[in-house]
Amino acid sequence: MRMPKMLLKVTAWLLGGVAGLLILVFLAVSVLIGWGVESTSRKAMAKFSGDRIEALIACVDCRGCDLRERESAVWALGQLTDKRALPVLYKYRTGKSCNHWTTICQYEISKAIRWTEGNSYMLPQVWRAMLWWDDYHSAPEARS
Repeated sequence: MRMPKMLLKVTAWLLGGVAGLLILVFLAVSVLIGWGVESTSRKAMAKFSGDRIEALIACVDCRGCDLRERESAVWALGQLTDKRALPVLYKYRTGKSCNHWTTICQYEISKAIRWTEGNSYMLPQVWRAMLWWDDYHSAPEARS
């Protein structure tokens, strides 16, 4: 039995709309992740010396910093997946259950380690273009 042409057209339009919506959601989430990483790393770079990764590592390792700030730095390091972050991430991995009042969230540490080691799938990171754009435009002397 064949489907009427109109039903096929409506089905195609619906599928196209759903696919377009999924792409739009993916791009929106990517931009939000990029903004979060950029914002967290910018705050760390304002407090600590070095590049983006070094400043985030210093933030995680800063005992005098706010715990939420340190957890945000762990998250950002996991998103950036730079191997230089592994020593500090291992340092704070206890394997114990989380105590969110006194220590960095162990789930976030484990997740950041998995992503950085490459043992977990991450969606394509289109938000990295935002960081490249920011780095490119904030350091004109580095390009000369």
